[in-house]
Amino acid sequence: MTLDEIPARNALRFPHKPAFIMGEVRRTWAEVDARVTRLAHALSDAGLRAGDRVAVLLPNCPEYFEIYFGCARAGVIAVPLNYRLTARELTQILSHAEPALLVVGAEYLPQARELKKLLPAVRRYWVLGEGSLDGAGNYRQLLSAAGTGPVHALRADTDPCAIFYTSGTTGLPKGAMVSHLNLEMNGYNQMIADASRHDDINLVSTPIYHVGAVFVAVTYMMLGCAQVIVPRFEPGLWLQTTAASRATVALLIPTMINAVLHHPGCDQTDLSALRLIFYGGGPMPPAVLERAMKRLHCGFTQGYGLTETLEATFLTSQDHVLGGTALQQKRLGSAGREAVGAEVRIVDDAGRDLGVNEIGEILVRSRSVIAGYWNMPDETRQAIRERWFHTGDLGYLDEERYLFLVDRKKDMVVSGGVNIYSKEIEAVLYQHPAVLEAAIIGLPDEEWGESVTAVIAKKPGSEVSAAEITEHCRATLAGYKKPRRVFFLPELPKNPSGKILKRELRMMLAGSPAGR
Repeated sequence: MTLDEIPARNALRFPHKPAFIMGEVRRTWAEVDARVTRLAHALSDAGLRAGDRVAVLLPNCPEYFEIYFGCARAGVIAVPLNYRLTARELTQILSHAEPALLVVGAEYLPQARELKKLLPAVRRYWVLGEGSLDGAGNYRQLLSAAGTGPVHALRADTDPCAIFYTSGTTGLPKGAMVSHLNLEMNGYNQMIADASRHDDINLVSTPIYHVGAVFVAVTYMMLGCAQVIVPRFEPGLWLQTTAASRATVALLIPTMINAVLHHPGCDQTDLSALRLIFYGGGPMPPAVLERAMKRLHCGFTQGYGLTETLEATFLTSQDHVLGGTALQQKRLGSAGREAVGAEVRIVDDAGRDLGVNEIGEILVRSRSVIAGYWNMPDETRQAIRERWFHTGDLGYLDEERYLFLVDRKKDMVVSGGVNIYSKEIEAVLYQHPAVLEAAIIGLPDEEWGESVTAVIAKKPGSEVSAAEITEHCRATLAGYKKPRRVFFLPELPKNPSGKILKRELRMMLAGSPAGR
């Protein structure tokens, strides 16, 4: 299957069924498929050929998915862009991707004007919405004027349909080439894990430029399900839209779930139609998960994977048991077991397989793993060896192959020659009633090499001291794991996907006195 076959099939099977709903906009699958064909013609009329790239700088909107489909039908490659990046940061990505066209939303015309100065090699611009840009075409006008006949582009399911640039939490972004086949196989894996249904309604609130929003939406679009789209995540808006649309499934990352739980309207909102929250994209503190399970009254499924692997393991709804046995409670802190079409290995630094409960690097192999990075052969060879993707994550498998993540290799704290894993300490910090968000990092220490450092954002109206935080950890953790330094910040820095940026915390706090 190529990505554009989804609207084509759904137009045949469910022509009058809603495909995309956003505010007053409501498009059926027949309408979407016709628009996708027009877009493919418009791309061809603009001179784009198979393998060319189309960069996309848009907010969440139905046209975003339309562009993914239209690029696939035309045989060109979509390059979704993080709209929170500055023009200088976008220039770095665009110089690497070398797109033939940039589709920009009217909201981002200031960045586009600066990009035109910085990147004269990008010759074509299309504007979606009200507003203009010198020499740019109008997206809606071009679509209206385009042809409606069949499109015959040469493409294979192993071709890249999009290049997703990694979030860069540990370094410069790399362009992960996600193929049609990667998304299709991930969709089947997720259908099995989620028990997905034809009558599901998927609420899209995470950024559509991120692969997470795309692969979850693709799963439900493969079944002909409607996608309800909100322009951005905001906990009150999420609660309101979920209730009004009667959405049955939604993707949230842990920081978003935490924000929903702390919204004053959480307990008063009717979420009775919501059957499942799919979560991933970062560690889920068990204390937050248990609060969510008690208050949101729906099923939960966790997916573990990277941009480069899509979903490798799932902790399914059946695994989410409150008040279960000690083993069931422990496994709430796991990332679940391998997807039907995936394999996981744990290896040491020499590449040797490790045994049960032994911590090492997590390797993944599946048809959802990318073929490589765009124009980065050295990085591709380093990451993918003998078809195994080296994730850079540390973890272990228990006796029944439940995967437990303990840290990123680069986030592990080495203090006094001992490896200390941040996730374990963060789970304890989230149990404190005053802690809203927490991160553990290692800061340089002359005596210990690195000192375990807690960085905390407090709940509004709460007060807690550094000494209280240390004492809270001392009651649960070995002495060498307790934080030696504690910082309080109004909020923790995050990338647009909601992941806490530990690299920024290390840069920000190095050499600072603790306790502020």
